[in-house]
Amino acid sequence: MKAELADYILCLSESLAHTKQANDRPLYETYLADAAILLAVLERDADVGEVKQMAHNHERLLSNTWLVGEEHKIIFAAGDRFKGLLE
Repeated sequence: MKAELADYILCLSESLAHTKQANDRPLYETYLADAAILLAVLERDADVGEVKQMAHNHERLLSNTWLVGEEHKIIFAAGDRFKGLLE
């Protein structure tokens, strides 16, 4: 599960590095910060319920914001692989 979340974080980082949309950059930084906290909680072997709630909150953050650049498409597949492990 940690590896899948790490892959997702790397996809976010790659998308941030390649975006040409200035308005997308702060969103990627917000996503990265939130995902990093989730990875830290996982590393500390937190309760599964807590991890699921944090993952749900992260997904809600993604759905309440809008990226313009095409670079964001890779993050959804990586995020789905991580979410699939929580079900």
